[in-house]
Amino acid sequence: MRCTQCGQLLPDSSRFCNACGAQMAAEGPVEQRVMVGGNQAVVADEHEVFTIRPTMIFVVVRYVIAALIVMAVAALMGILSNKDVSWMNGTLAFVVILVAALIAFANPLYHHVQRRREVYTLTNHKLEMRYGIIAKTVRNIPLTKIQDVTVKSSVLQRLMNLGDLEIDSASETGKIILDDIHNSERYADMILAELRRRN
Repeated sequence: MRCTQCGQLLPDSSRFCNACGAQMAAEGPVEQRVMVGGNQAVVADEHEVFTIRPTMIFVVVRYVIAALIVMAVAALMGILSNKDVSWMNGTLAFVVILVAALIAFANPLYHHVQRRREVYTLTNHKLEMRYGIIAKTVRNIPLTKIQDVTVKSSVLQRLMNLGDLEIDSASETGKIILDDIHNSERYADMILAELRRRN
């Protein structure tokens, strides 16, 4: 492709011009190509509609609670050290605080990793779900298999503008639930809009 500002020849994946620094236009739909009988054939134009992850709010809350627990344990160790408790020394206090920190932060770290490993992507052809960090599982559900999209929100979720997207699918997996999604109604509308375009 060429830069629209200075005409410099650029690689197709460039986001900025190497010569003048101008930003390149966003890429249009990407052609999917498959090999059919040794020949390359264009299947369809596919473009991404959105990519989402579960909310980070609950992970942050867990980190805050863990930090408060560690601070409370450190304060307790400080009080015991100041009262000249016979069995209390600096090394023991440090070990107790370290163990408390490891235990307290195990839960938020686990949920942080769980959140990072879930990515949901909607294209104009499919809903793609990626799970895993080191080993990955990718599930693809064609839009033609999606039958219904429901948004469910508890009182707490409504206060934080969150919701669970329930997607009924005709595939063998059945119902798919995307938990704790910000602006879930907006994403449900986007999925339904893509379904209307397909029909």
